[in-house]
Amino acid sequence: MRRSLVLLSILLSVGSIRHNVRLQPERRNRMLTMHRRLGNLNEIGQRVCFDHLGCFSDRQPLALKRPPQHPSVIKTEFYLYTRANRNEPDQLEYGDKLQSMKQTRFNASKPLKVVIHGYKGSGKNAGVDAFLDLEDANVIVVNWARGAGSSYGLAVSNTELVGRQLGLILSDAVDMGVPPARMHLVGFSLGAHVAGCASEVLKKRGHLPGRITGLDPASPFFRHHLFRDKSRKLDASDARLVDVVHTDGSSDFSDGFGLLKPIGHIDFFPNGGRQQPGCKDIKHSVVVSHLNEDSLDINIACSHVRSWFLFEESLVSQKRSNNEGCKFHSWPCKRRYGSFQAGSCFPPEDSIAAPELGYAADRGPQGLYYLATRSEPPYCGLPLRASVKIADSEPPRPRGVVTLALVNNATRTVFKIICDQSTLPPLSSLNNRNVAQPTFYDIKAANYEGFSTLLDRLEATVKFDVTVVAEDEAAAGAALPPVDEAIYVDRIAVEDRRGNSWRFCGENLAIGKKEQTLTLTNSAC
Repeated sequence: MRRSLVLLSILLSVGSIRHNVRLQPERRNRMLTMHRRLGNLNEIGQRVCFDHLGCFSDRQPLALKRPPQHPSVIKTEFYLYTRANRNEPDQLEYGDKLQSMKQTRFNASKPLKVVIHGYKGSGKNAGVDAFLDLEDANVIVVNWARGAGSSYGLAVSNTELVGRQLGLILSDAVDMGVPPARMHLVGFSLGAHVAGCASEVLKKRGHLPGRITGLDPASPFFRHHLFRDKSRKLDASDARLVDVVHTDGSSDFSDGFGLLKPIGHIDFFPNGGRQQPGCKDIKHSVVVSHLNEDSLDINIACSHVRSWFLFEESLVSQKRSNNEGCKFHSWPCKRRYGSFQAGSCFPPEDSIAAPELGYAADRGPQGLYYLATRSEPPYCGLPLRASVKIADSEPPRPRGVVTLALVNNATRTVFKIICDQSTLPPLSSLNNRNVAQPTFYDIKAANYEGFSTLLDRLEATVKFDVTVVAEDEAAAGAALPPVDEAIYVDRIAVEDRRGNSWRFCGENLAIGKKEQTLTLTNSAC
């Protein structure tokens, strides 16, 4: 945490550092200008005003705050799609006393859906067809690419302006007869905060949107009220229902493009809400992308973008019946991330009521929910929990990772079960106190089609890799217990949330770094 604060202070103080060396006059003038902009508290709170949108200023001095760009620079576009014009959208204008909306195919008797892209987005691939296939609605796509394609800091400032523009469009829809309760805004990344700002316009008129879905709402500058106060970002007061999907959160400000903290009535954390399966996110990705914004691509933002793909897939899945096909079913964890990550939170499917991630989230109870998804499309899969029951053996006992790979229906589901026995007392003493032998878990999602029928056996491979001692532990001279190259287990099991399970029973089975083939059956040990 301290390192994060130091790095943050460095980023905030760039430009205000005074050099003792002599500077060229031109460079010195640039430095003085930057110093005045960042360091002079009396000049930071710039106030700009635009027709129809009002004024933009800060209530307090914020070192990285910039005013939004002029609307003529951002050139926000609002495209209306309906089932009658999927391929030729009508364009809407705000502040024209309903003229443009009256001349379009807008139908106030139908619900209103709004899709808002994020940083460096363009409004393309907005899921319009998926929405219209599912529901006869007005679908508005917000394209603010010119305002979202500049530097990230400037794009952050533009969110409030674009939000107010959208708020005026929504106000026109209300005046046309659309009940606010039938409005559903879907915003990805910075687009989630645009939705929150749009809601502020409606709230001033005494209206509240029915629902806002925030897809991994952007974290940089939004994590704390230091940079963006509550009215300028998405929160639970912005709609009757605010559901949020977290896919790229981090406790470190330099990592993770999305917010990790719950901010809605319903917060989903696929795979724990951090790095997603199949993504190889770069460490300190936020700092790396901000120092070189041209480097921001799918490889850096893979987990962040996954939130949109999950929501889009949820639209398609709604066309199936409840008993047909895969749905993003979730479950609550009382101890939150820790218990989900450890695999100890895996309740039976019929024991709890929980919402479905995505389009149908409004049909379930509120709260915090977890689920497992796959590494590739279709991302929806059957949640499975693998477990390793440790044999009763004396030290040396290793710490490491058991890799269990299920091969079923030409697909592989790979579990990484972290086994840390280094701090356990002798197992014989545990058993003397009638304490169960330690069991370690991992949760993954398997190909749903591969488990469409009840299987009596599963083929798997298994191996064990010893964890390398961290350099900082070795340097600190930590007294580490000796380790063995193999781990000894009494049982390996896989279970789903419907009561089905498969086991391999082998007393004191040694698993080493050489891969072994096992067969798990649905018979008891």
